Amino acid sequence: MTSPIQTMVDDLIAEIRKRPQNLKTFKNQGFKLVGYTGRFTPEELIYAAGAKPFLICRGGEPEPVEAVLPYMLRFLNPFVRAQLGYFILGIDPVTPMLDQIAVHCDDCHSSRLADLFEYLNLPAIRIGIPTDWKKQLSVDYFAQVLEKFKAGLERLTGNQITQGSLEKMILIFNRMRELLKTISDLRKDPSPAIGGYDFIRMNHASFYWEPEDYIARLENIYDGLTRGESRFTRQAPRILIAGRVIAVGDYLVPKLVEDSGGVIVAEFLDEGFRHVDHVVSSHGILMKNLTQAYYSDGVPPCIFQPAWRERMEHLKRLIRDFAVDGVVWYQLSFDEIYDMEYPVMAKAMGEVEVPILHLESSYEYAREATGPLATRVESFISSIKARKG
Repeated sequence: MTSPIQTMVDDLIAEIRKRPQNLKTFKNQGFKLVGYTGRFTPEELIYAAGAKPFLICRGGEPEPVEAVLPYMLRFLNPFVRAQLGYFILGIDPVTPMLDQIAVHCDDCHSSRLADLFEYLNLPAIRIGIPTDWKKQLSVDYFAQVLEKFKAGLERLTGNQITQGSLEKMILIFNRMRELLKTISDLRKDPSPAIGGYDFIRMNHASFYWEPEDYIARLENIYDGLTRGESRFTRQAPRILIAGRVIAVGDYLVPKLVEDSGGVIVAEFLDEGFRHVDHVVSSHGILMKNLTQAYYSDGVPPCIFQPAWRERMEHLKRLIRDFAVDGVVWYQLSFDEIYDMEYPVMAKAMGEVEVPILHLESSYEYAREATGPLATRVESFISSIKARKG
């Protein structure tokens, strides 16, 4: 039986499907539409310029991945390939409407996507992401990238991004992050009020609603969570899911974990996920604050080198704080940096005696491989149940 909270989250997700039509209406009203990829483009800037953002982050289906073979090597990761594939197949209604697409470039996969958007005459710009993140030169470079992006938004929209307009949006997004973190922290309870399948979808919805409307919905959901009963027992294995990205629509693995009797209590994802452990300061030099929050603060992504020490320390904190029983490492095929990180992850989990399940996807799970995948997940959850007694 579907719980009231699941129904509310389903309603949030239903709104995502309405976003293309909503954006079309906004465009007819004169708003500029700005698409972006990755985690380094501040939505606060886009809204402060009077434009509407759209995160390009869809996946989980094999057909778009195969559709890009005339343009992309098979050995690029399926998530990046899918972003172009949906457009090529004509089933992406938003990208053709966009007035600008900010593509973050931190590896050969995302840079190739930027190349092809330009080749197909889409209005792509590059957000360069230096991977040597500890160097002041890199921080300064990213600060210049954001200043250039800000100036481009002002030219695109004809609106100046003022201190007041940017501060307003920073405060709104800080409130959104605060609510999401508060809801996520409910999963520290021995009987979590919400699982990761719903939380990940709720997190995704935050990118596609108008911010004030989303915050109001989130407040209602939080109220319902604090008053309702959990559908997860104290005996349910507590799982952390880690990897590069769980794209919008790629929910099979989280659902299998919880259908198998586990509960996802924490996530360790680099993209397609609103990170809520830090906020943007609304005091002082706001552009500097955006640089600090989006580039320097928080947990560095795997692509940042050398960042494995910091990442494993953060992972161990999550395991401790959320009483994690096991880790599901969800990796995309041909993602070489994550290939290299997995042994580091497995070694760290061995040190704290937490079992880890390694899954790799080319998005074929949506077709013929679902059965074997389900068996592996069910066996992993069962082994943790036996371990817990």
